[in-house]
Amino acid sequence: MTDVGPGTHAHYVVVGDGPLAFRLTRALSTRYRGTVSVIVPDRSSRYAQEMESLDRVVLVETDRVDEKVLTAAGADRAHAAALVDQDDGGNVALALLLREAWPALHVVVRIFDESLGRHLQRDRCTVLSASAFAAPEIVAAALRRLVRLPVQHRRLVAVTDAETSLPTRMVLFATDEDGTVTALPNDKELAGLAPKVLLADAGEHDVLPEMKADLEPDEDEVDPHRRRRFGEYLRTLAITSGWNLLLAAGVLLVVVLVGAMTMQLATGSSFLGALYAAVLPALAGSDPDHDANPVVKAIQVVLTIVSVAVIPWVTGVVVDGVVRTQRLLDAGSPLHAMSDHVVVVGLGDLGTRIVRSLDRRGVPVVAVDIDESARGIAVARARDVPVVIGDARRAATLRAAYVGTAQAIVVVTSGGATTIGIGFSARSIPRPEDVPTPLREVLRVYDKDLSRRIRREIPDSVGLSSSFLAAPWFAASMIGQEVKATIPYRDRVLVLAEIVIMEGSRLARMHPDDVDLDRDEEDAEGVVRSRLLAIRTKPQASGGGGRMIEPSEGWYLHADDTLVVIATTAGLRRLRDLATAPQLPARTV
Repeated sequence: MTDVGPGTHAHYVVVGDGPLAFRLTRALSTRYRGTVSVIVPDRSSRYAQEMESLDRVVLVETDRVDEKVLTAAGADRAHAAALVDQDDGGNVALALLLREAWPALHVVVRIFDESLGRHLQRDRCTVLSASAFAAPEIVAAALRRLVRLPVQHRRLVAVTDAETSLPTRMVLFATDEDGTVTALPNDKELAGLAPKVLLADAGEHDVLPEMKADLEPDEDEVDPHRRRRFGEYLRTLAITSGWNLLLAAGVLLVVVLVGAMTMQLATGSSFLGALYAAVLPALAGSDPDHDANPVVKAIQVVLTIVSVAVIPWVTGVVVDGVVRTQRLLDAGSPLHAMSDHVVVVGLGDLGTRIVRSLDRRGVPVVAVDIDESARGIAVARARDVPVVIGDARRAATLRAAYVGTAQAIVVVTSGGATTIGIGFSARSIPRPEDVPTPLREVLRVYDKDLSRRIRREIPDSVGLSSSFLAAPWFAASMIGQEVKATIPYRDRVLVLAEIVIMEGSRLARMHPDDVDLDRDEEDAEGVVRSRLLAIRTKPQASGGGGRMIEPSEGWYLHADDTLVVIATTAGLRRLRDLATAPQLPARTV
């Protein structure tokens, strides 16, 4: 076999056909210059053709992936394999096969089911979720909130240019008059650009939202305090029964009160005694009293006759209301007008995680899907999140979700045309005058050029792709490099990563300024840029080191130091090349 290390010129195996498989394959073959074998069920599909057009990529077409096919794809000589199909069961089965056949192979598995992921994850097997990485950024975009970055010694956040209370550390994204985005602009470029997204220092007491990509808890672990209140049930009963229940109860009450007042006048008894005498024949049909006053007898007869007609009416209204109430509660439909909430359209893997994330943060949310058997319907109903079943391209469905008073709508359906249609339909719903903020639209769009055009047509809209946000995490995991967070803006993405300097690499004994790359050159992944945020020093045998420090003029980089950087994807690849020891000539055994 060929003795190769991670990164440049290593071989990788990818199993899957879709946007994430394509972006991952492109990153491995271009940014990390590896050779990639991609196993697909149909080489004529859109993404398979795009992957086949890449250099250093070979497609393996098969209906069934087994050990023979994996061997043909080079699993026996690969540095890592990625299983990125949207099939948890199939991915788990392949992961177990790879673990048995090639125990030393590093396997990265795409999993949505959290319990499966926890059982599978161990040494040489990394479990990731594309939706887990994409959901925090999408939620932050919908809520217009800060994105917290996990740098241990500082509280760093990515903020918009509207934030003025936090001290700015650097400009992450800027635009020119035409709206062209520049990532990590240098001082010379920044003179002609408008800063849009900044890196800021947050104080200890600043309240920042949690933005993590950890696996979610199991369903039986979430929010045990959530229980339907009796008051909510009564309000729903009143809504479903409506005027019928009020009218029936009113008629019965009038009959009883008139009968009681007549008995009081006829007998001279107290009102409470007369009311007692009136209620019994009206509601229970009491035994006749032959010694009673003739007027009382007549009233009792009338009350009994009237009650025969009224009581079944009241009973029918109550029973019908109870049945309709239970159906509404079971369906999870919105029971009252909502405002300042978020509407999530599409309850697949990503939509389900977004609904969970919003609900955990206490943000009111309404879920919408055309398919009542969609994966996230049960999750939404278990969390008492209102659910609307219908086509979100129709105005009636959007009005049922109260889009007109919502703060944002998140559309994560699978079809591009469907997503765009929903975006335009949501924009057409009129907003009341007392709702000052415009509707924020976050759309799941794969094509970055289409995303730009949508932003021009739909004000206050954001186009994001889960594969666009998750691919850097998967690629970094495959080459043994840890990405801590992604920072998206329009069609660009920056990554916060940790890079370990290897013995004999070019970065060892270099100055921290050499990590700040501002190069005019571009490669297949874009402009080569990076910024150094912090250094975790090499632990010493004597007990020193191993602490996070700021870059300084008097410090030089050493082998086994860990760099915390923000970079473009091309810049991250260049830094990794600088931090990796030169490869020895390949030797054949």
